[in-house]
Amino acid sequence: MLTVHLVGAQKTNYPWGFENHLISALEEMRCKIISTDFRQERQNLQRLLQQKTDLVLVCKGEFIPPELIKSLPYPTALWYCEQIGNDIAVDYTAILRRKELEYNATAFDYVFSHDKTNLQVYKNIGCINVHWLPCIAVNTKIHKKLEVSKKYDVTFIGNQTPRRKNILVALEKYFKVFTPNIWDSKELNEVFNESKIILNIHLSDLLNIETRIGEVLGSGSFLLTEELPCKDLFIDGEHLVQWRKGDVEDLIKKIHYYLIHEDEREGIAGKGHHFAVEHHRFEERMRQLLAIIDFSKNKRGVE
Repeated sequence: MLTVHLVGAQKTNYPWGFENHLISALEEMRCKIISTDFRQERQNLQRLLQQKTDLVLVCKGEFIPPELIKSLPYPTALWYCEQIGNDIAVDYTAILRRKELEYNATAFDYVFSHDKTNLQVYKNIGCINVHWLPCIAVNTKIHKKLEVSKKYDVTFIGNQTPRRKNILVALEKYFKVFTPNIWDSKELNEVFNESKIILNIHLSDLLNIETRIGEVLGSGSFLLTEELPCKDLFIDGEHLVQWRKGDVEDLIKKIHYYLIHEDEREGIAGKGHHFAVEHHRFEERMRQLLAIIDFSKNKRGVE
């Protein structure tokens, strides 16, 4: 039985945190899991990370000392699912995240980026073993299609950054937009199922691949997303529909269109759901990650 020590913010962000979906997938794969919330166990990390395992997988751990990571005798991997932009990006949050990664990212044996456009950024930081692994995935225990009626025309759920607020204010001149503050994954799935259109709006002007995409498609709902940086995960107009980055007029036109054309909207939602469940489950993501790890040697090259 493979043992994976998962380090992240799973207790802090329970039950909706990305790490909790990974735990669910690893359980489904019959792996043994050691779970550490680095924010709650910061003072005990030195001791906790010494536990015997086959892999240490870190999803959030920006303050873990690089010396501690390098000292561990088993493979270590970082799978960071936040947008870090590029060397010329002026987005403050992205710049801050890159600074955090510069502290310890190079200490990991493997680095997995959720966005292809970030691969070169990691290499520029000094990471060598860098791989693309999208964070878009479905937890079929939670993200599922329900037989419920549609209550809401347009729904957006997420942190309301200034950019998002500006877009939502513009939409409210034409539509009633439902923006609940929900953190429970099952309740989130219910609201997605009760909505005709789910919006995905990027946090900033940087294109991103949000975990919301997998959640919405897994629920069988229609996703109208701001332009995605990666074109080879889903087919625009078949599995979901994209609107041009920052183009509110394009967004308004597409909302009008898909509210009227119900059969076309639900057809796309159905195809997106089927494709996501078949090709983008969390179990599949973990299999892709584990297939890259060399378990035959520890990090010091000892058989």
